[in-house]
Amino acid sequence: MNRPRRRLGALLAVLSLTAVCAGCSSTSSDLPSSVSAGQLRGGSIAKAVDLSGKSFTVGSKEFTEQTVLGNILIYALQAAGAKTKDQTGLTGSAIVRKALLGGDIDMYWEYAGTGWSEFLKKTSVLPGAKEQFDETARLDQKQNKITWLGPAKFGDQYAIARAGDAKGPAGKVDKLSQLKQLAKDHPGEVTLCGAAEFLDREIGPLQKVYDVRIPPTQVYQNAFALNFVNVAKQSPCNFAEVFTTDSRIKSLGLKVVEDDKTHFLTQLVGLTLREKTARENPELKRLVRLLGDKLTQQVIIELNGMVDIDGASPQQAAVKFLKDEGFIA
Repeated sequence: MNRPRRRLGALLAVLSLTAVCAGCSSTSSDLPSSVSAGQLRGGSIAKAVDLSGKSFTVGSKEFTEQTVLGNILIYALQAAGAKTKDQTGLTGSAIVRKALLGGDIDMYWEYAGTGWSEFLKKTSVLPGAKEQFDETARLDQKQNKITWLGPAKFGDQYAIARAGDAKGPAGKVDKLSQLKQLAKDHPGEVTLCGAAEFLDREIGPLQKVYDVRIPPTQVYQNAFALNFVNVAKQSPCNFAEVFTTDSRIKSLGLKVVEDDKTHFLTQLVGLTLREKTARENPELKRLVRLLGDKLTQQVIIELNGMVDIDGASPQQAAVKFLKDEGFIA
């Protein structure tokens, strides 16, 4: 299928980074991936937060945004004088949550919507993102003794995207409510790519809310990164799961299909940790507030793009953020 040259170039770049060597581009080679003790102690965090003598194991899920956030936290804790152990990159929400509850990790960044639907098993929709974060934090503290610090200034959200210049009937779908008519008129065109976690927990409710059935033979499970390239080339799927903070939506010219029934929850991000850890280390609240106030939607999209498009490592993206904000020297 023919594509505009610019779009093809971006697609090949993402394919190359995904399949071969994320972190080895000439652009990323100019960025530092580590910092000295002097740099850690020369920024604003060292002056504002004292965690000397403390030691923490930091976890994260496996996708880009999570590993960037995890590394930001690791360097920030070190800047505050703490020792850290890196356990970022754990696969899936259930695994990293189990690690937190079991004491294998001390903290990780989590999304309020995941806490609400997956860990607290709630199906209701609260009126706003902040209300959902606050209620998730309240109930998780009460039921599971997990403390939520934050939130950060950005929220992430599942979405369904198609190629911006999609050919055929799929190219006329601008709202998720139009999938029902597409399935009626062109049943073979309703094809969907998604990662395992999305397909496990979201595809059923999505079909129910929008009254559309996607046959299992037209659902393709693949690694999250492949959602973008597969939907961009409309093979094997015309629609795919994405995150709203992912820079590949713009770089690959994808169109996010409007969630006109507001099915997907906006998920503000907070740091989750066991109640005992939070109680013994009150300085963590100040540290998370400092970081969270600078982690805006635009900032996290740019950091994700550094890794997914430019080939930087999560460590390089984390160091750049901390230096740009003056948190480290």
